[in-house]
Amino acid sequence: MTKRSAVATASLTLDALGAEQFLAAIVSTSNDAILGTTTSGIITFWNEAAELLYGYRAAEMLGRDVAILFAPDRKWELAELLARVQTGESIREFHTRRIRKNGTTVYVSITTAPVLSDTGEVLGVSVIERDLTFSNLQIEDVREAHRRANETVSTLETLHASSPIGFGFFDRDCRYVHVNDALARFDGTNVKSAVGRTIKEVVPVIWTQVEQYYRHVLDHDEAVLNVEVSYELTSDSGRLHHWLASYYPVHLEDEVIGIGVVVIDITESHHAKEFRSNVMKNMAEGLISVDVEGRLSSMNDAATKMLGWTEEELLGVELSTVLIPRNALGETTDEGAIELLRVRSEGASIRLTDADFMCKDGTCIAVAVSASPLLSGTTVEGGVAVFRDITDERSERRRISRELAALTWVGRIREALDEDRFVLYSQPIVPLKGGRASEELLIRMVGRNGEIIEPVNFLGVAEKYGLIAELDRWVIKRGIQIAAQGRHVGINLSAESVVTNDLSTFIEREISETGADPTNLVFEITETALMRDIEKGRSFAEGVAELGCSVALDDFGTGFGTFTHLKKLRVTYLKIDIEFVRGLVNSPENQHVVKAIVNLAQGFGCLTVAEGVEDGDVLAMLKEFDVDYAQGFHLGRPAPL
Repeated sequence: MTKRSAVATASLTLDALGAEQFLAAIVSTSNDAILGTTTSGIITFWNEAAELLYGYRAAEMLGRDVAILFAPDRKWELAELLARVQTGESIREFHTRRIRKNGTTVYVSITTAPVLSDTGEVLGVSVIERDLTFSNLQIEDVREAHRRANETVSTLETLHASSPIGFGFFDRDCRYVHVNDALARFDGTNVKSAVGRTIKEVVPVIWTQVEQYYRHVLDHDEAVLNVEVSYELTSDSGRLHHWLASYYPVHLEDEVIGIGVVVIDITESHHAKEFRSNVMKNMAEGLISVDVEGRLSSMNDAATKMLGWTEEELLGVELSTVLIPRNALGETTDEGAIELLRVRSEGASIRLTDADFMCKDGTCIAVAVSASPLLSGTTVEGGVAVFRDITDERSERRRISRELAALTWVGRIREALDEDRFVLYSQPIVPLKGGRASEELLIRMVGRNGEIIEPVNFLGVAEKYGLIAELDRWVIKRGIQIAAQGRHVGINLSAESVVTNDLSTFIEREISETGADPTNLVFEITETALMRDIEKGRSFAEGVAELGCSVALDDFGTGFGTFTHLKKLRVTYLKIDIEFVRGLVNSPENQHVVKAIVNLAQGFGCLTVAEGVEDGDVLAMLKEFDVDYAQGFHLGRPAPL
């Protein structure tokens, strides 16, 4: 295999670094093993000299972990070298021993440097390794190696003394053997006073936290990594400091002679994390974050409270299955779902002012959502969404919308009255035991285009905004005119009209002017209307009864004052509510109610009218129960007069 082919075969990253020709020239003339690795230690480059030194061909090593070259008792060196290079540090002439493919040991001098991007980001590690075995070195090389070793020692001592990271070595009795200034500061002591004394003697408050880790390293010859230690410094009382500590066994040949300690001050980052945690915990808005696959990575307390799920239940779950916007029927709202997907697919920030999230219990919550991508450079690595409950706001908006719509209807009702665009429909009331047929008059509005508008659209508005009394008088006037033609009619009255003092006088005047027979008139009043003012209701019933008209108690059986009304009012007809008539054949309960009403009416001398008759079976049963009259779609739908 030629050196040129070795370069072509071994290099995985030269093109990315843009220096292929330069690197090829170095490799082709170098007697040193040249390696390239990722920041995690995966081999990406392996030259011919490396093949000669270690016995592995390039094809065997590319993509493998460089740890294969380290003796079991030297694995810690790899972690330390990678950690230092990842911070941007170059390491020169580091002496150690490696393991060849055939299992033999080779002593080498290692020089490493970080491979940096244009922005200073560490992309990988370049390594030059020189064989220090005497058979491969000339005397001058040995002298040069000693010189470089001395330089390295000097550099390491300088780094050791000035590093913000704490380094220390403790013997098997946990006595200070050597510590740098940083670790001494962390321990709240100084180097001179600490050396030779035990940790328990120097800093007893720390010893209570870390003793178990020192014992574990000594007893098991096993490192303990990334343990958080917290305590107050005497120089900064009242403020809790935090450190991240790792403990390593230190060997001489196969014997553990002590413990190496590396400590990093994480106080500021810990406080920043606590601050973020407190913000997340106490914010009123719900907050959720997802990874690039849309799986939940975090969720605050407010989100849990609003949606019902805990973070533990959803951690790692793809949220598109549970938190995409849905409407009140549980159906996906396409526009909302598409907008939220854009956060991850396009890296776009979005806002939804009115959406619905499905909660754990199957209900929906109205929310306003703001969502943004989580970026690493220009790469989208996930998304975060903040949302708040707008249930009350939505209700208020809908209330205002209804009010505005109602005000529109007020204008339409007013115009229809002024332009005489109301008409009456009639629904037949059929006698079941003989007697006179009747009909109930029902109001309709005629739209500007001639369309017929059902009363459900405007009667409620008319009642709320004071137009119902005028509508009632319009119906009374037309109804009395129809009664004057000899037809027996029922006229519905609202609660507002019933409590009007002069309504009886108005009816009397209309009867007089048209010459209508009062016995052809039945005024239907609901129990709800009577409950508004029972005394005025009784006064009205007595007034129309004295004129010769009849009173029908509508929706009978749904109110709470049934017996009181029958005792105090001069009622001729009891209209059995549709709720008891519909489904009568298959409802024993409804059958009991209808029978009871019939018995009650007969006891008070009243006639009964069953509303909502929609089939022949119900009609037959009503006849069987001795009901006097019936009306409903089975007998006739409302139709224009």
